[in-house]
Amino acid sequence: MTAATGLHHKISQLTRGKSQRLVQMPGEGARDPRDVKFEYLLEQDVFEPLSGDEKRWLMESTAMVTCERGQVFHSPDELGEVVFILKRGKVELYRLHSDGRKIVVATLAQGSIFGEMSLIGQRMYGCFAEAIEDCVICVLSRMDLQALVRRNPDVALKILAEMGNRLNEREAEIEAISFQTIPARLAALLLKESDSVGSVAGMTHQDMADRLGTYRETVSQSLGRFRESGWITVEPKLIKIVDRTPLEHLADY
Repeated sequence: MTAATGLHHKISQLTRGKSQRLVQMPGEGARDPRDVKFEYLLEQDVFEPLSGDEKRWLMESTAMVTCERGQVFHSPDELGEVVFILKRGKVELYRLHSDGRKIVVATLAQGSIFGEMSLIGQRMYGCFAEAIEDCVICVLSRMDLQALVRRNPDVALKILAEMGNRLNEREAEIEAISFQTIPARLAALLLKESDSVGSVAGMTHQDMADRLGTYRETVSQSLGRFRESGWITVEPKLIKIVDRTPLEHLADY
């Protein structure tokens, strides 16, 4: 049994056992996990139309799991339809190319909805799902999602809006892949991932190559040119943007 299969089996048990098998949330101390879970669900805009009773029903119907950084919790051979709601952390969806390259399809932040469920047009189409930070994830089965939509159709409209936003993001990424050079896409990635002081921390050259669907050597060459031009400084797992303007021009911001 692979790590992903093992966790998927745990998720299947959780969605059947609901809150009776709820795990303790990281960093939440001695608080009742049910209270923590209820607060997490209230943070999700999709569930805003629900009444108090419906939210309590949802809490009892939703499993919650924790995934450590680096843990793959879904692989292409998994069976069963579930939708994941990312409450804390970041998740990477990726495919493996025939030549061994890792092709990142999406990097998801907290609040994202994703999964393998044809009911809502959410399919991961042969993707692995990996926690790239410690994560807390709510898991809802097809049966429970159907029941939720029957209870409150406005939730379905919220989910469709979320799917529309995701589709727009994917179309923008496809357009960038089709028409932008690797240096332009790399510039856009650095700008997107930089913090308030212009630092991009924790990303290796290989991480960036995976995000751009290219080779590490290509990324290293482009970063070298950016550094020689005085636009960035490069340290191990830390890039500092010195001059944003040329990067913005290159990325066509």
